[in-house]
Amino acid sequence: MPSSTIVLDTAHLKHVVDYFSRYDEFVWDLETIGEHRGTPAHNQVTWLGLATHGMAVAIPMGHDRGKIIGHKKEPRILTNGRTQNKTVAVWSKAPEQLRPSQVFEALEPLFFSDRLKIAHNAPFDLASLAKYYDGRVPDKPWFDTFINSVLLNENRLNGLKQRVNDTWKVNYDKENVGKCVEEFPFQTVARYVYMDAKYTWLLYQEEKDLCAKEGLEGLLALELDVVDTVVEMALNGAPINPTILEEFGVVLDERLVDLEGEIYRGVGQKFNLNSSQQKAKIFYGSKKEGGLGLKPTALTDGGKKKRKEGKEILVTDWSTDSDALEPHKDHPVIANVLKYQKDMKLKSTYVTGILGDPDDPKKPCRVIDGRVHGSFKQLGAKTGRWSSAEPNLQNIPSRGDDGKIIRSAYEALPGWKEVVADYGQIELVMLAHFIGFGALYEGFKNGIDAHTMTASLVFGVPFEEFAREDKTPEEEKSHKEMRGVAKSLNFAIVYGAGPAKVADMADISLAEAKRHMETHREMFPEIYRYKAWVINQAKQERDLHVRTILGRKRRLKDLRIGNDELRASAERKCFNAKIQGSGADIIKLAMVRLLPLLPEHAELILTVHDELVVHAREDVVPLVVDAMKEAMLGEDIQRLVKVPLTSDISVVDNWSLAK
Repeated sequence: MPSSTIVLDTAHLKHVVDYFSRYDEFVWDLETIGEHRGTPAHNQVTWLGLATHGMAVAIPMGHDRGKIIGHKKEPRILTNGRTQNKTVAVWSKAPEQLRPSQVFEALEPLFFSDRLKIAHNAPFDLASLAKYYDGRVPDKPWFDTFINSVLLNENRLNGLKQRVNDTWKVNYDKENVGKCVEEFPFQTVARYVYMDAKYTWLLYQEEKDLCAKEGLEGLLALELDVVDTVVEMALNGAPINPTILEEFGVVLDERLVDLEGEIYRGVGQKFNLNSSQQKAKIFYGSKKEGGLGLKPTALTDGGKKKRKEGKEILVTDWSTDSDALEPHKDHPVIANVLKYQKDMKLKSTYVTGILGDPDDPKKPCRVIDGRVHGSFKQLGAKTGRWSSAEPNLQNIPSRGDDGKIIRSAYEALPGWKEVVADYGQIELVMLAHFIGFGALYEGFKNGIDAHTMTASLVFGVPFEEFAREDKTPEEEKSHKEMRGVAKSLNFAIVYGAGPAKVADMADISLAEAKRHMETHREMFPEIYRYKAWVINQAKQERDLHVRTILGRKRRLKDLRIGNDELRASAERKCFNAKIQGSGADIIKLAMVRLLPLLPEHAELILTVHDELVVHAREDVVPLVVDAMKEAMLGEDIQRLVKVPLTSDISVVDNWSLAK
């Protein structure tokens, strides 16, 4: 007897559409396959789940595997060239299924209607659907249970299965079916798709009104509008020149070989630089045993677990990642190891991570038709800031030639330009806005660059001196160094960095950093009083939270904890969330304002931190510049902020030229 929850023929599909048409809201969920399963513009949808009042169904569209009916031996070639037999399952044929064209044609009246369309991670599902409708994205209104859930508590695990487990104590996917649906039996996947849709619907019913009760309804509306921009970037992709990355890969390989040799010579022996255990033995082992005898600073996750369980901690339980090695950066071997690890990260993220690795099927080439389609996560950080993956654009080095080379690969097509707009010192603008008086505030009001104002007060140099055009080379160099120190001090304020970080960023001694930080405190006392006030106010809240300019909450349970280290960390995060989170609010609002202002032949392709990149045909570039100015600096956004917003806008042939 056919299942009432698995749709296999047109009659059943028509019944489902007729039933769903009675209601004003429904859930949908997709399962995708293929080499680019995570890339909406190029994946293949093989399952679709639907749910509404009183009904949930799974609709297969090309699942091959039925059930296991036996096993057989198949030869496979090992890395050494020898052949070995492998036992593999023999599958029955799955039931006959509807074609995607049949399903999406039947569902068009639902997707292109004024019904509320609900998904968990709506940007991915919306963008994945668009190719089945000639690029059209399903109509608004939308609702995203993931976004809603994160706004209600940014600290919890917000994957759907975790949310279901937290709320109903149900674990319906112990096998992790969703990671690779094509590897599982038909009935197993059908149940999984059904449960995904059903529990997304139940989660929506459970939490749909809670943001309003928390005073977050305005922020929820903004984040749902931001979904438009995520879908836009996912579908557009960014034009890229693979040759630049290929050449950069060769440079990195040469550097890695040189560094490897230097490290081996420094240690006096060869070892596997990509083995954390071997590195731990070399770095932390005693000198008598051929190690460097360094004092370890941080445990691995496994080491932390062993310590918690009271087990013996071995040398291999200590971490060798870059953060753990940073205190030893002055050691010549560790200095080279840190360079090696940085270059390996650059290669894996921006070379093989984009161009692919022919020897690793898990690393496909992500350049398709001359474009790379990254994954942008609008709630990728607990402060509300963006993150991205495949590739992680947020981690492109901001200083030095490497970052410029990577950015230069993002190249406009012939006859097109990249229009790049970057908010000027948005986090310091937010800080000045909240304080509302003092040197930083007055500087912004009078059009004085924040780093210049800081340098002026810390070094006792009139700010007019920095703007003089007849400076000698010595004065120019001195002023540049002062602004470098000032920039580091301003970074320390927002991020809670200490003297060591300031010294490293400004390339000065630790003693100088401490002295400049003390002077900064004397010159800008209002900043430190405001910081203390923000933290104290957060501690008074029932759920220990701070709010951003648009009301986003950052909850920090350790603000009143007895452990000094954990409390200090929570206090740093508290102030950072207030300032950085407010900057995130503003850039998201600007993106939402920008999208409807862009002319034809202009496409939003990237966002990184406080920066937006639009790919535009040359003849519409002036219109794009005007649109970006209005979106980022217009009256409706400026009225939210007490000091002037500024934006640097560049029209370039490739992304690196805007920096």
